[in-house]
Amino acid sequence: HYVKEVQLNQTLEIPCLEDTTSENLSNYPLKWLVGENGRKEELVTKEPSCPAVYRNGSAHYRQRARLSLNSALKIFPTKIMDDGMVFSCHVLYHPERVQKSSTTVRVFGK
Repeated sequence: HYVKEVQLNQTLEIPCLEDTTSENLSNYPLKWLVGENGRKEELVTKEPSCPAVYRNGSAHYRQRARLSLNSALKIFPTKIMDDGMVFSCHVLYHPERVQKSSTTVRVFGK
């Protein structure tokens, strides 16, 4: 579990798996979720060789969240409501092997 600190109205980029830089994540299905207090919403899913599919469930992130080429999640601009949110990336290497990474966001004003 990681904590990312970002200033208000800046671009936030969260790597999918911080400790997995050598493997090419584009070869595996992955999804990004966001949540707080145990409640999670799916933001985006990505299948190999297909464009990313953005979910419309989360009104807060509909226009602000995008998947970058390295499967990182980019959020712009960051807002006060992002403080304390937990973003998690799930990579499906195999039906029985899912790697997950969670990042809690802390937003600071200038």
